[in-house]
Amino acid sequence: MPPPGRKEKMKSLVLAAALFAMMATTSNAGDWWENVKVKGDLRYRHEMIDQEGKDVRHRQRVRARLMVLGKVSSTTQVGIQLATGSDDPVSTNQTLDGAFATKTIGLDLAYLEFTPENVAGLSITAGKFKNPFFLPGSSELIWDSDWNPEGGVAAFSHSRDNLSFTATAAGLWVDESSGADSWIGALQGVGRVHFNEKKSSVAVGASYYGYTNSKGHAPFYEADDSKGNSVTVVVDSSGSEPVESLEYANEYKLMELFGEVTHKFDDMPVTVMGDFVTNTDADSLNAGWLVGLKIGSAKKPGSWAFRYNYRNIEKDAVVGAFTDSDFRGGGTDAKGHEVGGSLVVAQNTWFNVSYFVNTIGLDAAESDFNRLQVDLQLKF
Repeated sequence: MPPPGRKEKMKSLVLAAALFAMMATTSNAGDWWENVKVKGDLRYRHEMIDQEGKDVRHRQRVRARLMVLGKVSSTTQVGIQLATGSDDPVSTNQTLDGAFATKTIGLDLAYLEFTPENVAGLSITAGKFKNPFFLPGSSELIWDSDWNPEGGVAAFSHSRDNLSFTATAAGLWVDESSGADSWIGALQGVGRVHFNEKKSSVAVGASYYGYTNSKGHAPFYEADDSKGNSVTVVVDSSGSEPVESLEYANEYKLMELFGEVTHKFDDMPVTVMGDFVTNTDADSLNAGWLVGLKIGSAKKPGSWAFRYNYRNIEKDAVVGAFTDSDFRGGGTDAKGHEVGGSLVVAQNTWFNVSYFVNTIGLDAAESDFNRLQVDLQLKF
């Protein structure tokens, strides 16, 4: 006879098989599968990091994501995504090391989206979801592309003739504690006008991201690394030995202004963008800006895209823990270039290259930072 543990596993397998068979024989089985979609992607990356004062670093990294979208009703959808990586809020990359140790997978997305039928253009989302805010030219000045916030968001969009407008409001939880919680209240408005038979468009907008209880809080995610932000050092002498800790020196009340111009030359789209942010709560070193260009669209096999941007981001312009994790190694207090491109080498298969030439330290001693990323990405 099999041991008790094995018997329980066998019962579970038999029960699961029976349940699956019952579903397959019901008239609603087809409807169930039609309401569920599964998609995912895999990216393999070689990365080189050359930072002044340190040895050049080479590493291999993978990112794997698997998402399930479920249609609950005509107005409600649920999304759940698993991804590789640690609990880093701005990266799902997994470095290949650790003597072939098994890699971790975490909950990257878990949300519900409600679109009421009686209010056209309105959507309400809650849980852990993709970035709901418009990013001009995919700018990562404030938010990293892998940043998935948590909380609730309501967005309303309306279009008429050649005009469109989107308003977004959100409450996002940053850190819950027995004391004062840290959270973000956010508002954004974006307007776009199309012209030249919709071959061209101009989008402009503004955002407000107001952090509550960030001043005096330990740096988010990594308490011993402020990612460039200004901090105060607090010494606790109550124990046998003094213990030092870091606290943010400022609140973060971010005002953003941005614009994006697009035009299609035959089948070649071109985008020019600009993004500016200032932290109104900091007295100095509180501004950041980015300008950039994108050419092409890497969608079909043989197609390609090119991008370039230059940014300057002072120490307290944004929260360093959530801005682009590739630029300057992640954080603020830096300036420099990013150049990259993509080529669709086969169906659902991309070859990507990114190169960063950055300078860390705008108000103190400067140091050089260079980063090369070469990717092969596949989607299904």
